[in-house]
Parts: sequence; C-alpha cells; structure tokens
Amino acid sequence: MAKFTLLTTKGQVHRTAGLNWGSNRNNHTTPYDSYIPIHLATIRANPNLVPPKGVHQQIITVTWDDDFVMQCLFEQNGCIINGVLYPKAIASTPHKRDLGIYFRNRMNLPHSHFITLLDLQNYGRTDIDFAQTGPNQYSADFHV
Repeated sequence: MAKFTLLTTKGQVHRTAGLNWGSNRNNHTTPYDSYIPIHLATIRANPNLVPPKGVHQQIITVTWDDDFVMQCLFEQNGCIINGVLYPKAIASTPHKRDLGIYFRNRMNLPHSHFITLLDLQNYGRTDIDFAQTGPNQYSADFHV
C-alpha cells in the first residue's frame, strides 16, 4: 500500500489544485472539484501502482475504507520518467466534485469549504493509503 500525500511538495495544501482544485475561478473547474495529487516520489517508490498516461483513459473503481465506491480516472499530464508520461492526479468521474464533496464529508466540513492544512491536521491525516486490488480496482484509506 502506498501513501499519497494530499499536500504540495513543500508540505502545504494546494490553493487552486488538489483538494481545492475547484476554487480556481480562472480555469475550467467547478466549485468543490478536487483531485488527489500524484507526486514524482510516489511514482518512483511504487513503480507498478500508477499506470503511464495513455491515449485512452481507463476508468478505475476506488473502494474507500468506509465502503464508499467511486469511479475515478488517472488524469492530467504529470512527470516524465525515462521518456514515459505519468498522470499527476486521481479525480472522480464523471463529476470532479464528487471527490471534493467526499473529502469534505469525511472531515465534517461544508461542501463549499476551502480545505486548509489545519483542517487536515484536525482530522488527523494529510495523506491517503492507496493500493491496487485487481485490474482497474483500487482501495483507498482515509480513516483516522
């Protein structure tokens, strides 16, 4: 099982990306949109967990520790390792807001809340555990 941090590489919460992706009024997102960031270090430490970014995205099923099931995609252009492009995000599909609402519900926050580092610290986690359980099947753990 791999740890996926919900923070930037500098240990902060993203202001207009990650869990707060929908707070950027200047892009294509809608309120509450969120994604789980995929960092270069995570891909390097878990080389078979995150598939390279292909032309056709495969929908994956993520089962959370509370038995909530969500359809997601590995998406957005991220890092290149040995000439291979990897995604930089895990986002819910077909609605990006589903993941944002899910995280806010888990932390008992209003759906419109801008998530801060203090929110994550008060909840007790700044990361999730993530594992592949089968073809296009993953488990995610955000329990405290």
